[in-house]
Amino acid sequence: MKTIYLISLFLHGSTAFRPPQLQQTTVVQKSTGCKTLRNHDIILDDGNIDRRSLFCYGALIASSALLTGAPPRAFAEDNHQTAAVYAYRSGGLPSLRPIGLAKLTTRYEGYVEAPKGNKSQIPISFEFPSDWLQLDKLGGGIQYVDQRNGDKLYVLKATLPADTDLKTVSKSWFADVILSPEGDVARSGVVAEGGKISRSQMTVDCTAEDAPSPCIGRRRMILKYDTVTGSGVQTVERRGLIDAYQIDNDVYMMVTSSNAIKFEQKGSRERETVENICQTFKVGPGAFS
Repeated sequence: MKTIYLISLFLHGSTAFRPPQLQQTTVVQKSTGCKTLRNHDIILDDGNIDRRSLFCYGALIASSALLTGAPPRAFAEDNHQTAAVYAYRSGGLPSLRPIGLAKLTTRYEGYVEAPKGNKSQIPISFEFPSDWLQLDKLGGGIQYVDQRNGDKLYVLKATLPADTDLKTVSKSWFADVILSPEGDVARSGVVAEGGKISRSQMTVDCTAEDAPSPCIGRRRMILKYDTVTGSGVQTVERRGLIDAYQIDNDVYMMVTSSNAIKFEQKGSRERETVENICQTFKVGPGAFS
């Protein structure tokens, strides 16, 4: 048992638990039984993926669970009061159903963990391109990547500061928790600089006179930030689209990440794709309707 414990500590300290950043190519050595892996061996700058390396990466995650008796998320600190972490899957595997005649879009329906102290599960749903690749499948987080251009989606959650709600909390809080070094976006390998919310709007305001009943607050934002390349010298401008709901004192967020130039182009396919992802994101009792 002592040997197993030491091995698990070694694996815990390894960056192998961190799915690599799409734009970053910093070389990080990882000793594995498959081969020596580097961040850019798995996901390259152009979005292409080395599937053999990805398989080895998944084997590392699986072996960590076997050695320690716990999934990788058990190693993360419970810090979602100051950082956004994955809204982990709960209640079994989700339903992934292709929709439309061409089946180019998939509808995700499943459950995520409820806020602390709430024993129920939270239903969520959203639609995304069928050819996007799921990452961190074994870890329990929800994130997908477009292998062509590196666009991504994350489903995250964070706990609101005291005496605030989804409407009153500062928009800068969202940039801070999403890009926090202690959050799961950073843990996935993203090295971000800056971070600013350029637009924020309550799309469902539960304090309004015409608010639906029951009501779940909803807020839409645009996040501007830069990612640092492997050289540590160049940066790449990125745009994040955020769609957020409040459940109890937690905020559940769909966060997409896109190249800034493509995102800002009016009518671009990339902008249309992430807007559709966020528009179809539903949390709570109406998620499966």
